[in-house]
Amino acid sequence: MNRKGVSVKIDELKTDFASVKNLQVSIGRLIDETWTEPIGPTPFPSLTALREWDMTLLQRYKPFYMPYCDVCCLCTFGKCDLTGNKRGACGINMEAQQSRMMLLSCCIGAATHIGHARHMLDHLIEKFGRRTPIDVGGLNIKVEAPITRLVCGIKPDTLGDLEEVLDYVESQLTHLLSVTHTGQEGSSLDFESKVFHAGMVDHVGMEVADIAQVVAFGFPKADPEAPLVDLGYGTVNVEKPIILCIGHNVVPSVEIIDYMKENGFDDKIEVCGLCCTAHDTTRYYKRAKIVGPISWQLRFIRSGVSDVVVLDEQCVRADALLESQNVKAPVIVASEKNCMGLPNRTSDPADAIVEDLVNGKMPGALILDPEKVGEVAVKVALKVAPMRKKFKTIPEVDEVIQKAKECRQCNDCRRACPQDLKIPEAMKTAAEGSLSKFADLYELCIGCGRCEEACPVGLQVHSFIVKAGEKKLKEETYKV
Repeated sequence: MNRKGVSVKIDELKTDFASVKNLQVSIGRLIDETWTEPIGPTPFPSLTALREWDMTLLQRYKPFYMPYCDVCCLCTFGKCDLTGNKRGACGINMEAQQSRMMLLSCCIGAATHIGHARHMLDHLIEKFGRRTPIDVGGLNIKVEAPITRLVCGIKPDTLGDLEEVLDYVESQLTHLLSVTHTGQEGSSLDFESKVFHAGMVDHVGMEVADIAQVVAFGFPKADPEAPLVDLGYGTVNVEKPIILCIGHNVVPSVEIIDYMKENGFDDKIEVCGLCCTAHDTTRYYKRAKIVGPISWQLRFIRSGVSDVVVLDEQCVRADALLESQNVKAPVIVASEKNCMGLPNRTSDPADAIVEDLVNGKMPGALILDPEKVGEVAVKVALKVAPMRKKFKTIPEVDEVIQKAKECRQCNDCRRACPQDLKIPEAMKTAAEGSLSKFADLYELCIGCGRCEEACPVGLQVHSFIVKAGEKKLKEETYKV
């Protein structure tokens, strides 16, 4: 195992044999030979270390490009028209531009996962220490950190060992992003080779985050008999104050649950979640509930059952704050990657933040201390719930029928819908007094809200669909 360098500095040392002043000894890296498996030929590979193999694949299975945009707008020369195999002001053609955009997309995804890993690892090292040993499942796991071993050629034994791995993937990500700058790469196949590299370091970063979480929190472990947990709106006790956690970073949710347990509130509050955080909270706390996937954010927030909405990072709708404001639910954002324009209250006393959120002096707060997030979320939920009384923005049936009569049958909603749902037909039927065709769309709707943005008269189309399927929504219960 490679370990970071050691530096020893001695200002003055006197012994019976000698006197030494200003001595400094540095060792660049310590090698601990405890792993018998031989290292491969390309540990910590650079952008071009695997290029020849990439090119072999790309020549055999050549990419086929279907441009989703005909222009390039990435520099001050733009917009450059690349149709008909024209070249832009920098000399790039359509194939190279499409592969460049793909590399940018992959770098965005990789940066998100690697950034999450860095936040998770730094927090857990601060809390538990660098020497915390890596145990991701005991005897159930034959090879710990398989991706890290394959790519980096090292076997991490402690949380601290993962820092070197993250340093590597962060440096590679910087190089990959620089490739997309105007005047850099010009070959579509070389862009694609670097896309492969981005995917590789992305998976290393994800593994680091997973290992750190398993080591520190004990989940998810390799349990062949993992218990089933509740999923769906119908599993949530709406009579209690409800904290809704949305995102990918489980640290704030863990602190919410810990605060509840330590202060005797775990039977008085419901904690539920959407997306990845939801799954992880159920692994940490058996009473936690999974409401649903990312596509259910609008329907669940608008339903008004959430008394506090906690947002961390990834998989969070950009309008989650606005939608929460509409139902009078305070928002706590817990990640510097997703601040939502809210004031940073991290350094303020918890009770002062609680008072401002409960009294409506601000719609939400940025709190970057996970433990403070836990305290504030619980206290606000207990105080706000009796005041909000589950206020919702989902319209009643009569209102849907009246609003449906304003529909112009322009078909803009259907054109905007990625599912090509027959919304105009459902709207026409609703205007005649029946929501049956809206109800038919409930399970097909992915909850993106594009229909509402396209509507020239501002109809809440998604909310109409949710209202029509409300009975089904409230009765939804599954096991996962």
